[in-house]
Amino acid sequence: MLPQLQPRPKTRFSIRKDEAGRLVPRHYEGVDPALVGEKAFEHPTVKKWWQWLKGDYGPSASTVLITPCSSVKPYTRSPTSRKIRGLLQRLGLWSSDGDRPAGIEWLYFSDLLILVPYERAEEYPACCYEVPPDIVLGNSRLEGLVAGLLAEAMEAVVRRGVVDAVVFLPRKHLSLWEKARQRASVWPREHRVTYTLFSTKRLGETIAGVVGRR
Repeated sequence: MLPQLQPRPKTRFSIRKDEAGRLVPRHYEGVDPALVGEKAFEHPTVKKWWQWLKGDYGPSASTVLITPCSSVKPYTRSPTSRKIRGLLQRLGLWSSDGDRPAGIEWLYFSDLLILVPYERAEEYPACCYEVPPDIVLGNSRLEGLVAGLLAEAMEAVVRRGVVDAVVFLPRKHLSLWEKARQRASVWPREHRVTYTLFSTKRLGETIAGVVGRR
C-alpha cells in the first residue's frame, strides 16, 4: 500500500538574511574556526569523514532522499528540515522508537562533507563548520574535488544496495550534483523534485510513489 499524505495545518516560518540577501548562518553548537572557509577541506577530521563515506557507511534503505545542507547547524534544526521531517512522519517513514527516518535514508548534500546521514547531522564535524556554496562554485579546484568525492560516495552507496534517489536540491547544489553524476560509473535511479522552501507537496507525492513501489 502506498503511504498516504495526511492533511496538516498551514504554518509559516521566517528566513533570516543579511543586507546582501544571503542566508544568515546560525550554529547552535558553535563553530570550529578550523572548519571555516576553504581551509576546512584540509582538516584531518573532514578527510576522515570522506573515507568513512567511501569505506564504511552503509545506508539503511534502498531509497535515499537527498536534500541540501543548511546555514543553520545542526541541519536538523533548519526550517526546511522541520518541514521534511513532518512530511516523512505523515508518510509513515519515521521510526516509532527513535528520532530518525525509517524505510528511507535521508542524506544531506554538504559542500564540505559531501553526504551526511540525518542521524549524524548533529555530530562533529557536521554541526560545527561554515563553508557556503559560493566558496566552492567558481573555484575549479574545489568544484572538481567535491564532484569527484560525491561521485565516489554515490558509487559506494549503490554498491551497498541503494536503488532510488529522490533529489530535492536547489540550483547551486544541482550543478555539483550533475558534475558528479557525469563522473560516476554507476548511479541510482533518480527522481528529481523542483526545490522550493515553501511547499513539500510534490516532494511527498514523489517519495510516496517511489517507496510504494518497493
